[in-house]
Amino acid sequence: MDLGVGLGLRQGEAFGLGEEDFDFDAGVVHVRRQLRWDSKGRPHFCLPKGGKTRDIPLSPNLAKRVQNHLRRVPSVACTLPWRAPEPPTTELEARQRKPITVRLVLSTSQGNRINYSMWNKRSWRPALAAAGVLTTVGEKVETYGGRTLRYPVYELSRADMFHVLRHTYASTQLEAGESIVSVSEWLGHASPQTTLTHYAHFMPGAGKRGLAAMDEWFDEDPQPNVPEKSLGAPHAPNGP
Repeated sequence: MDLGVGLGLRQGEAFGLGEEDFDFDAGVVHVRRQLRWDSKGRPHFCLPKGGKTRDIPLSPNLAKRVQNHLRRVPSVACTLPWRAPEPPTTELEARQRKPITVRLVLSTSQGNRINYSMWNKRSWRPALAAAGVLTTVGEKVETYGGRTLRYPVYELSRADMFHVLRHTYASTQLEAGESIVSVSEWLGHASPQTTLTHYAHFMPGAGKRGLAAMDEWFDEDPQPNVPEKSLGAPHAPNGP
C-alpha cells in the first residue's frame, strides 16, 4: 500500500523492487524492473512498461517506513531470468536472458517472490472486503487431497485493483500543484500528454496561478514579476 501510494508504482514494479533500488541518502527510488509471470506461470524480471526506467523522489516519511519494514522483514534474494522465462535457444538469447539476482523488498510469508494473481485473490480482495470496499457475493469450494477448502468470492471491480493506488499518487501530486511534466516522468508515462489525458480533472488550480500573476500587470499599483530572461526584465548596471 505504501509503495503504491507513495511512489505511484505499477503492481509488477512494486513486486520487483529491490532493496538496492532505494537511495535513502539522495531521497530517490530507482525503478529499473518489474516482476512478470507468463501464461504458464513462469516468473521473470524485465524492464518496466514501455521499456522505460525512471527515478522517483522518496519522501522522508516513506523512507522511514521502508527502513522499518526492512528491519522487521529483511529483503529476500531472488534470481530469475531477465526479459523472458523460456530457455534460450541461441547465444544472443542466452546473453539477453541471463538471470539476475534482486533482493526483493516485498515477499510472501514463506520468503518467496509474490505471484500477483494469488496476492490479489488471497490478500488484496479480502482486505478490501474487510474494509467494506468490496462485497462478498458467494463461496468457492475446492477439494485437495481429500480436504475441502472454502473461499469467499468477491465482486469484481477494476476500479478497486492495485492500480487505484497509482491514481491516488498522481492525483495527490497534481492537486498539490506539481508539474504535469514531473508527474508524467515519475509515473513512467510515454509523454505528459498521456498524463494530462488521464488526470486533467485533478488539476483544479490549473491556470489560476498564471492568471493571478498576469493580473498584477494591470493592477493600479503594478509590481509585475518579470521573468529574468524576459526582454522587459531590468538589466544589472555595468561596473561595480
